[in-house]
Amino acid sequence: MRKHVWTVLSVLVLLSLLTTQCKPASTPAPTATPEAKKIKVALLLPGSVGDAGWNANAYKGLQEIAAQGIETAYTESVPIPDMEAAFRGYAEQGYTLIIGHGFEFGEPALKVAPDFPDVYFHVSGKAPPDVEIPKNVGFLDQQEFQGAYLCGVLAGLMTKTNKIGYVGGMEIPPQLANLAAYTKGAQSVNPDVEILGVLTGTFEDPAKGREAAKAQIANGIDILMQTADSTGMGAIQAAKEKGIYIIGYGGDQSEIAPDLFLTSLVVDNPKAIAMQVERIKKGTFGGSVWVAGIKEGIIDIAPFGPMVPKDVQDKIMALREDIISGKFQVPEIYERIDQ
Repeated sequence: MRKHVWTVLSVLVLLSLLTTQCKPASTPAPTATPEAKKIKVALLLPGSVGDAGWNANAYKGLQEIAAQGIETAYTESVPIPDMEAAFRGYAEQGYTLIIGHGFEFGEPALKVAPDFPDVYFHVSGKAPPDVEIPKNVGFLDQQEFQGAYLCGVLAGLMTKTNKIGYVGGMEIPPQLANLAAYTKGAQSVNPDVEILGVLTGTFEDPAKGREAAKAQIANGIDILMQTADSTGMGAIQAAKEKGIYIIGYGGDQSEIAPDLFLTSLVVDNPKAIAMQVERIKKGTFGGSVWVAGIKEGIIDIAPFGPMVPKDVQDKIMALREDIISGKFQVPEIYERIDQ
């Protein structure tokens, strides 16, 4: 899902950033100097770069930018109490753009941003409710639940036992929305399906994910979806051991077990970052939330595994087109629902 052209776009836009937007809008930008062209991008991650999902995906995007000569830095597994200090630390070091990769970085970014008006803060997630967003803060509300709905439809059509599983991470709005959409998608095509879904409360505990998946497998599921990053890797391992079909998360995870992965919910983070930086160039970066889903090319599903029949693939892709055209709107639900 990551295309090299978006990496190049990221670099070119970042190079133009300091010549067009390094001063407040009311002050004309001066002619760029060689010193001004030194761009520094920092990435803050809630989990490990080795999770083969949400965090690894963003880290790969940062590596692609670094390969073009841009100075970069990252901090992984940032605890929520330390997020504000992490933002502040990189801002004090003169980083141009600081990316908080997750919903939980929203409030810390909003606290730090007013103290650094010439630094741009990007948050991958929904903004906290009822807050004023500074002009140097941009939120990217990635509509993962649209992809989760398609995954639910796929699971509902593919299950033989009429029991499907789901292992998520923390009980935060994006995870609640994903589980609800997965549930609604499966129920839309299979009224007899039972969804055994759990939010484990963590993205960083493979053992907990493994135990959650084992419990669901013992209860008869034959398909498991995970959206839990490192915790999800434990769930994947449990599914592999029992030959259970898997739906991945973050990027295309099929290389882990090509014969078991039906698809993955893909979040194209490198493209998302490039698009957000383009908004900086246009002067539309901050002060609001940019909503992006399948239509915008940020959310999608990975290529289907060889076990998915063509007629099922066709149904999923037709629904995907209906989402893009607006003919069908995926329900956006931020609470637990009956499974």
